[in-house]
Amino acid sequence: MRLIWLWFLAGVIIWPIHSTVATVGDKPIDMMFSDALIFLIPLSYLFIRTTPTREQCASARGPILWYSLTPTLALICVVYMTAVAGIGLGLSGETVRIFSAFKLAKPVGFVLLGLMLGSWTDPMEFIDIFSRAFGVLTGLTFFFTLTEPSFPLGEWGKYIFEYELSGYPNSPMSFYAVLVPLLIAAADTTKNRLLQLTGWGLSVATALIILGSMSRSSALAFFFGTVYYLAMTGRQAFLAGSFIAITVFSIVGFGLFSALKETDVVSVLTERVQDRVNRSTESEDPSSGRFDIWEFALELSAEKPIFGYMFESFSRYTGDVDTPHQQYLEVLYKCGGLGLLFYGSVLGSCLMVTNRLLRLTTFQSPAWYRLNAMVAMLGAVSLGNLTQPNLTYSLTGNMLFLMFGTLCSSRAVVSVSLPSLTTQSMPARPAPVPLQRTAA
Repeated sequence: MRLIWLWFLAGVIIWPIHSTVATVGDKPIDMMFSDALIFLIPLSYLFIRTTPTREQCASARGPILWYSLTPTLALICVVYMTAVAGIGLGLSGETVRIFSAFKLAKPVGFVLLGLMLGSWTDPMEFIDIFSRAFGVLTGLTFFFTLTEPSFPLGEWGKYIFEYELSGYPNSPMSFYAVLVPLLIAAADTTKNRLLQLTGWGLSVATALIILGSMSRSSALAFFFGTVYYLAMTGRQAFLAGSFIAITVFSIVGFGLFSALKETDVVSVLTERVQDRVNRSTESEDPSSGRFDIWEFALELSAEKPIFGYMFESFSRYTGDVDTPHQQYLEVLYKCGGLGLLFYGSVLGSCLMVTNRLLRLTTFQSPAWYRLNAMVAMLGAVSLGNLTQPNLTYSLTGNMLFLMFGTLCSSRAVVSVSLPSLTTQSMPARPAPVPLQRTAA
């Protein structure tokens, strides 16, 4: 029952389809399945709670203490944002500010849910289950892309069954992109050769989905996260070989393209790519207008640098643009430099707790691979945040803060100290047998 519940939680976290539950003004209130974790995580205590053995605790390579910095900063950040929105509500009477603050602060609060989850079950085991669940998701997405009647001319990765992925293309494709390092880590840490090949195959399938979606920010996050993970785990030669292979295939592909350019399929694909290039370079602006939005957001923020605009709608000043299209500028605009300091501190502390645990791992142990993948994921998200507010979206924000919350538990210290086995499968150490000596 415990493993079934852990797989269930992983599925809830990764499911990329939303439901609209209400409307405030002209803004819909969308809920992801992962939002239900606010109720499911406390309930999980009944199904997943285990404790490490005394022998496993004795093998820990550091003090078995929880990492209090990240949860404390997360709590301060949530309280601050709520207070700022409350003051804004009092001054303006606009209830939409509370909903805006909830959307931004709620994912940060998932650090506390992750801390609970990581205290009740092995964090490394859950990260592995989560990574495998994502493999199932990306396999489904790739299957429905291939079976789409308009394939290969349609929009890749847009549907699962008949449901459109929430916020397609940028939001779900960024989510898929940042999780590729964890998927590769799952392949790296299994001894089953078939599962290894499946994991690498699904990673390639995810790359194709991302590239076929034409989402530039997602492609950038995928490239950075994957390259960083492979480099940090000693695959420099593999990266060099992949670069050569991609170059060769590109040359061959260009030759095939020249030979088949008159066919309908190639013509439509060419039009899609050309349309994306045109949109990216319209008015000689490769940012598709983002540079102007960022400049305007900075000008607005300079007028209220400390507390920002207290979650006032950004579209009030732009007309038809709801967001600055950048995570850090969105935080700066909504709750000022103080809010950005708290928010950035939470992200920085996530990196600190991961590095703390990495120092306790055995080189090339499963925990070593998974923690390097977590660092790569955080780096990919942080880079992607420069072009869109990834963490404001529940799909990515809930997942990221919850996963790093699990690493803050004292249980994580025990989990990463084990060389190759989970705390559930590691056998107890046999007691030493005293030698029978005969007196001379």
